[in-house]
Amino acid sequence: MKNPITCSKGAFSVEVLKAMFVASALASLTPFTGWSAGPATTPPKTILATPIGNPAWRLADFQLFTAPIGTASSGYAEFSTTLASILPPPNHLVCPIFGDSCVGLGGPGPGAAHPPTLYTKEMSVGVAALGFPAGPLFRPAGFSNGNGVYCTWMTVPSPGTTGSSPDFASGPIIPNILFPIHVSGATYRDGKLINPFLGTFDVPPLTTDLCCPFNVDGHSHFPIFYADNLDFMPAATNPVGSWEFRITMIDATGSGWAVGARFFVRP
Repeated sequence: MKNPITCSKGAFSVEVLKAMFVASALASLTPFTGWSAGPATTPPKTILATPIGNPAWRLADFQLFTAPIGTASSGYAEFSTTLASILPPPNHLVCPIFGDSCVGLGGPGPGAAHPPTLYTKEMSVGVAALGFPAGPLFRPAGFSNGNGVYCTWMTVPSPGTTGSSPDFASGPIIPNILFPIHVSGATYRDGKLINPFLGTFDVPPLTTDLCCPFNVDGHSHFPIFYADNLDFMPAATNPVGSWEFRITMIDATGSGWAVGARFFVRP
């Protein structure tokens, strides 16, 4: 599977089944105090986003949770199903990829027009509606045997520019000139690199080169999904420990964001 926008499950390929889109304000890195049993309804406090240069866009609505990711025997099909379930139609649609003749978004993309007031709530609303257990504290079962830990967010203009998008004829956008936005990630356990292939991909501009083509000035918003589990670690890796996704997003000007998302697995 190839997904130029999204995750070890982060971009769209089985190697990179790892990643798509981050928070209305920076979340501060804080120690954990207990184990969550409820759905992910608020941004986890173990995610830190740091600007690189002067980005004209920001990351909003961070979510950290465990959900189905699939197994090698299923081809990790559950990963794609999970993404589409979090951002369902009509507001977001998954566009099929037709061979190599066009560029795919790799996950949920633009659908029915909806207002900017929803952009920084869509991810949290979708995750909560599905009842996925929230982090940053997880059990081994949430990080293995068909389940993975996800870090997701929405990318929005800040301030961006004014132009057209699939949602409106004129409004705040991340202009196509800033794309591709290069996204890359790696997974660390107890401070040491353990999976350098969390996901690397480019978020493309919204143009007629896409499998579902657009004739607009830019993105009004787009999601990022990263996920990982023990399947993508060296054999016999102990799931118990302190884990971190380290992800960067860099636009065509060299500006962007560095994201650190910490979570913890206990016996």
